[in-house]
Amino acid sequence: MTRRTAPVALAAVALLGPLLLAGCTAGGGGSPAPATASPAPTAGADDPAATADVPGAAEARAAGTPVTSGDATLAVLAPAGAPTADPADDDAVLLAVAVPADDPDAGLVTVATLAPPEGGTIDVLDDLSAVVRGPDGAVLAGLTAPLLDDPAGRTVRVRPGADGAVTWLAESAAGSGAAGGTVTATFAATAVLDATWRDLADEGGRSLAVEPADWARRGSLAAEEAVWSALVAAEPEADAQNVRDQLTCHLIGAPDKATWNLEPWRPDVGLLETIAALCNPS
Repeated sequence: MTRRTAPVALAAVALLGPLLLAGCTAGGGGSPAPATASPAPTAGADDPAATADVPGAAEARAAGTPVTSGDATLAVLAPAGAPTADPADDDAVLLAVAVPADDPDAGLVTVATLAPPEGGTIDVLDDLSAVVRGPDGAVLAGLTAPLLDDPAGRTVRVRPGADGAVTWLAESAAGSGAAGGTVTATFAATAVLDATWRDLADEGGRSLAVEPADWARRGSLAAEEAVWSALVAAEPEADAQNVRDQLTCHLIGAPDKATWNLEPWRPDVGLLETIAALCNPS
C-alpha cells in the first residue's frame, strides 16, 4: 500500500500550482487550473444542519429518483420534486435539484438526500466534492461539490450521514426574497478515457499517457481520487507515490494537456519538488 497525498495538503498546493506550472507545456495545453467557487461548508456538531430532520439512505433508496452514470447509480430524494440529470461529456451527468420554499422557522432547508448503492458510502472530501464507493470500498464515481445559483450568496451545507448517505441543505433566505434556486453538481463514473504505456528509453523508461475525462480535469479532490483509483486498478505498475505526485501535479497545473504523462522511473521527491520540476523530477 503506498502512502497517499493528504487532501488538505493538496488543497493548499493547489493555490501555488498554477504559478509554478506556467511553463509546463510539453504535450499540449498546459493552462492553469480554472478558478472554482468557494466550497460549501459541512454541518458541524453545533450547526443546525447536524440536528436537522432529514431522510436517511434507506428512505432515499425507497422513494428517491435513481440517477445513473456508467455503472454507478445514486438514489436522490428531493422534497421540491424529482431531480434532473442531463447528460454531459464522457458519461457524466449534471445533477440539478430545486431548492424548496423557505420555512420561516428554520435556518436551513433540506434540498436533497443522496444515497449510494446498498452497502456503499458517499465519502465527502475537504473541498466538499465526494467519491461514491461500493461495498468493497472501491471508487464507483465522483461527485463535484454542490453549488447554488443564488445571487444573494447563500451556500449549500453538506451533511454526511452515518448510513453512508449525504444530505444537501440550503441556507434560509430569511425574508430576503432570495428563496428558491437550483443546486447542481456533476456525477460521473468515468474518470479516465485512456491510459497507454509508451517506451521512452531515450528519456529514461516507460511513460503512461493518461487521458482524463472532461469533468476530471476541473481540479476537485474527487477527480484526483477517481483518476488515481482507475489507474491503479487498470495499471498496477503505476501504484507508487511518485506517480501519484506527478498525477496531482498535472491536475493542479496542466489540466488541459492532451495527456498527462506519468513515469514510474522518476525519483520520489515529494509533491512540492515534483511541482517545482514541472511534473518531471529527475
